[in-house]
Amino acid sequence: MDRLQAMQVFRAVIDAGSFAGGARRLGVSNAMVSKQVSRLEEMLGVRLLVRTTRRLQLTAEGERYLTTVVRLLDELQELEAGIGEQRGEIRGRLRLSAPVDFGARSLMPALQAFEAAHPAVSLDLVLEDRRVDPLAEDFDLVVRIGELEDSSLIARPLMQIPMHLYASPGYLQRYGTPRHPQDLRDHRCLHYTLSRHGLYWPFRVDGEIYRFRLQPALSCNNGRALIEAAVLGMGLTLKPASLAAPEERAGQLVRVLEAFEMPPLDIHLLYAERDYMPARLRALIEALLGYFGDGQPYD
Repeated sequence: MDRLQAMQVFRAVIDAGSFAGGARRLGVSNAMVSKQVSRLEEMLGVRLLVRTTRRLQLTAEGERYLTTVVRLLDELQELEAGIGEQRGEIRGRLRLSAPVDFGARSLMPALQAFEAAHPAVSLDLVLEDRRVDPLAEDFDLVVRIGELEDSSLIARPLMQIPMHLYASPGYLQRYGTPRHPQDLRDHRCLHYTLSRHGLYWPFRVDGEIYRFRLQPALSCNNGRALIEAAVLGMGLTLKPASLAAPEERAGQLVRVLEAFEMPPLDIHLLYAERDYMPARLRALIEALLGYFGDGQPYD
């Protein structure tokens, strides 16, 4: 048995959460993955996984083995990439985290440009709208939207996205157009439950921030779904300009309360401080900063 290959298979299965997911990541059959893990357990003389119809669960031995496997595979990758970098090559694997909508709509073109320039770098992009821990979850780079917590992580400003309030023409025809944030009390508001502002929408009124407390007609944890709800005339939604741009261009959504400026959305790149930064990570950071304009507004 190829022990290194078996360790790679074992890690892929755990990362994917299933044998089928691990097989898809590696481009091999489910049977091959299952056989490799079984042989690994036979060789070690312990059970690494408890298999059920619903999920996989690591045993205590599996937890310890996985910790060592991850460290060894990462060190091997760093060694190989470092040797390549000495020859002027940029290669290896990078694991990134980004919010779902931003990652799919705005980040992907930037990654395509990076991939074209550095084809030997493998990107593992995880899209989810929770706040991940780069150190605990083994991410090389995290795209963070909103306010930053105090931490030991390095934060680089990536961009600012203007925020606007949107409604469909049909909704405004039916319910009228609000002229002041206070008018929103008489309107149907669509609330993004993961918003950094909670149940408030911030507006600049007479030079000061006015926070309107929502009584949501609809709450949802997905920004794309709220855009669709607004297009259908279900209410008004506060969204980044880049997310609503296609619907605005098509005339499906219009901006409301433009006279009351809203704070832009700050987006940062987060990564751990380290004695040695791999060339591939440095290249990706520089590529993203260059693509998005090094913290400049993006509409």
